[in-house]
Amino acid sequence: MRDFFSLDGAFSRYGTFVADTLILSFLWIFFSIPIFTIGAATSAMYYVSTRRIADREGYISSDFWAAFKANFKKATLFWLLILVVMSILAFNIWLMLGDFIAEGTLGGIMAIVLPAQFVIMLQITFVSIFIFPMTARFEMGFLQTLKSSFIMANRHFLTSITCTVLLVGLIIGGLYFIVILFAVPGIYAMLTSYMIMRIFKRYRPEIDKDPRLEIAEIEARKAEERRKRSTSDKE
Repeated sequence: MRDFFSLDGAFSRYGTFVADTLILSFLWIFFSIPIFTIGAATSAMYYVSTRRIADREGYISSDFWAAFKANFKKATLFWLLILVVMSILAFNIWLMLGDFIAEGTLGGIMAIVLPAQFVIMLQITFVSIFIFPMTARFEMGFLQTLKSSFIMANRHFLTSITCTVLLVGLIIGGLYFIVILFAVPGIYAMLTSYMIMRIFKRYRPEIDKDPRLEIAEIEARKAEERRKRSTSDKE
């Protein structure tokens, strides 16, 4: 029981996790108020959450602000692009559904166009799941980030579906229980970061590696090289 309530115990770790999640939610909401900054705020949120689950040291507020500034331009461009395209799709779908309700049928090409727009909207949602964490953690150009996000979203389709369902579930839960609505951004970021980082590490195994382990590996390689040289000299 004493270990449970110690500084390194489960109670302390759980309390820290809850506090970090709430602070992260507040920062995301505050920095998203102008609306056009939602992309930069989301990227900054993922920078903090992906580092937190890797136990990297830092301060949430300063890390968030640093990531917000560093990725502002690219993350904002992604967000505005997503917002514009999704708004156009939603407007088109609304018009088509209105015609369908009025006429009771979709004629000709509309029977193909309507489902296609739902598919495109779903694809954009999947890409959005990866594009902001990728912007936060990798130094890549605009088009390369977009391309890589699209590939990951479809290659890891199950993760894309899971993250989408989780987001919808948290929003619905937050609407039913208003008390947790405030915490939804942080909860979603923390939970999805575990899934997203597993994928990122398949492509970049060195990401968020503990510096102490890196030093140990370097020392081990040096020791192995010395052993090989010593063996070679004896021969």
